[in-house]
Amino acid sequence: MKNLLSVFAVAILFLAPAAYAKEVAVFLAVTGPLTPFEKNELSKDVVEGLSARFELRYGAEVDHYVKKVFQEESKKNDCDETDCYRRIAAFYHAEKIVALRVAEIEKGRYLVTAHLYDVPTGEMSSSEKEECAQCSFEKLKVLCKEITRRMSKVR
Repeated sequence: MKNLLSVFAVAILFLAPAAYAKEVAVFLAVTGPLTPFEKNELSKDVVEGLSARFELRYGAEVDHYVKKVFQEESKKNDCDETDCYRRIAAFYHAEKIVALRVAEIEKGRYLVTAHLYDVPTGEMSSSEKEECAQCSFEKLKVLCKEITRRMSKVR
């Protein structure tokens, strides 16, 4: 009986962490008409907001690999963003791709879009769009944090 309890305790120790393991997600570089500093600041906020839910892969190495994949795929006749996402996810053993894009609609007015792409199903798990009028960088940061907060709750 004592041996059986020991085996049971060891099994719980090894299996419990797997039940609570975070999904792996690749965070693509922020795109848009921002300075490198601003893109870096928004990236930090997104990483901070999503790291409670995901084990994130991001940074210069990821950005380099993502650029390489998109360049290679763009040379094909049947180039597809979905194929790029699959290759990127496979390379990083990820289930999700996270993208944040900022587009300037007109001077001082931006559209922020954030996508959470589920690679195994090939579907968008979450897609958020928000417009920011008379938008300072600080307002843009607050908006991105709010979008990230909502995305971190999506299951």
